Amino acid sequence: MWLLLLAIGPGVLGLAADNDAGGMLSYAVTGATHHLIWFVAALLMMAPLTYVVQELALRVAFATRKPYGEVIRDRLGTRWSRLNGAILHALNLVILVTEFLGMAMGENMIGIPWTAAVILSFLIVLAITSWTRYQSVERMLLAISAINLIFIPVALMLHPSPGAWAHALGGGFNPNIGFLMLSLAGNAMAPWMIYWQQNAVWAGQVRTLKAGRADIIMGVVAQVVMATVVLLIGALTPADGSRALTNPIRWIFNSDGHLVGDLFGLGIFNAGFLAACTISLSSAWMLREAWIPGVRRRHEMPTRGGLFSLHLVTLAVAAMAAITMAVPSGTVALWAQALGALWMPVSLITLGIIAKDRRIMGLMAIRWRRQVGMAGITLLFVVLAILAFVLN
Repeated sequence: MWLLLLAIGPGVLGLAADNDAGGMLSYAVTGATHHLIWFVAALLMMAPLTYVVQELALRVAFATRKPYGEVIRDRLGTRWSRLNGAILHALNLVILVTEFLGMAMGENMIGIPWTAAVILSFLIVLAITSWTRYQSVERMLLAISAINLIFIPVALMLHPSPGAWAHALGGGFNPNIGFLMLSLAGNAMAPWMIYWQQNAVWAGQVRTLKAGRADIIMGVVAQVVMATVVLLIGALTPADGSRALTNPIRWIFNSDGHLVGDLFGLGIFNAGFLAACTISLSSAWMLREAWIPGVRRRHEMPTRGGLFSLHLVTLAVAAMAAITMAVPSGTVALWAQALGALWMPVSLITLGIIAKDRRIMGLMAIRWRRQVGMAGITLLFVVLAILAFVLN
């Protein structure tokens, strides 16, 4: 058990943070549409694919011993490194808006006014991501990630009727499922996770490939379990599921009671906090490596130095958007995950080109079977994108 605990690291944290506020809100909204059998099956299918991609990022980290942005720049050129970093930073900014929305909704449930809740969330995230050493932040966030388990007692407190189970699991395929599947895939595997995994290994204390793989496996299992739990919460909440798009936390509060709503809100706040920290750090790594190359100390936070001003502005813009947002939070959450899924094929192709290059990877370069597997995962995201927009 002690060795298992020691193996917990950036893989668990990255996958826990990928079940972010926007992701959890989108899971609740997706569950509220019922047809649960489709979405649980999709989660189980995505789990091994997520492991394959994150394990490949782990391999790149051990083979190169460099930050991921530098690896991309060395293999594909400065222009592509900067363009890819800028696009991913924009996508991460959209996701950060959903994190502040989720954090503020959780705070709002205990009586904190909306604007004050967003400002408080902004200050907390800024304070944590401005520390000096990455390892200290990683350990703290890993401890806090345990709060995500609160979704389990929330699900157990619902007490659904037998008819609710039948309704949640029933239903055939409909056009809306295409977009919901794309959003679910984008939450299971997001482009920023590749940067996070590779850079967190480079900056942290993952000593061996075996330990890193165990870390990722634990993260994937936890991700699937918690995502399924939140899907169930959305599916078994008795009220009209169409109202979940406006404010999923308030919808659950009004349907299932004060205690259930408050606990769900706490879980969403925690998910948003974890993701806001990890995603903003991932963005900082991307931009620093693409635009400000140079020798860095491994354990230094990427927000230090000249990049702090951009980091501050990024968080401030996301917080301001959350304050002034007129679009329903559930809709924003679904689109944020879907946009990440649309860029995922490009991220996978970039990772695949690097991972098969023997000049970069040496003996750890992937063979043709793994290359075919990566091509299949890339094709899956392309097909999901086509289904999402053609069916609708």
